[in-house]
Amino acid sequence: MFFVLQPAQSEKPDIARLIENYSKELTRLCYLILKDVHLAEEAAWDTLYKAYRGHSRFRGGSSEKTWITRIAINVCKSYMRKASYRENSGGSIPLDYVSDDQARAEYCSDEALELLNAVYALPVKYKQVILLKYYQQLTVSEISKVLKEKENTISVRLKRAHDMLKEALKEDL
Repeated sequence: MFFVLQPAQSEKPDIARLIENYSKELTRLCYLILKDVHLAEEAAWDTLYKAYRGHSRFRGGSSEKTWITRIAINVCKSYMRKASYRENSGGSIPLDYVSDDQARAEYCSDEALELLNAVYALPVKYKQVILLKYYQQLTVSEISKVLKEKENTISVRLKRAHDMLKEALKEDL
């Protein structure tokens, strides 16, 4: 009797599928974290490469999207630790780095820019949950897996971040 073996979880995924499914979303997430289009594109490709190379370590404890998002956040954190990033980063979205018209339209309306600057002014733990919830459309459960925190902690951070944003935007009026 012969058995047909199912593909092992450790097999490499189709790189074209990873690029098709995640490249645009990862670039956007990395841009929101790094505030630089060129670094965001580089970080997204680094993330896809790491996901491809490390797919054998993906145990399926969460969705593939959650796992890849976690990789992207770690890649962005490592970029932010570099001295060259710290020297060049500013306090608000650098409009000169936005190269294509679609990104300019998406990130540069007055209201969007004001909101993003308010989000960037938040402490890191609140900024992360806002970016993942509203810009990456992750659920509270997915965010808790990405950040390795309890769901209640994520819910509280979202509530506090909303309150801080309301207060910050009210002051700007």
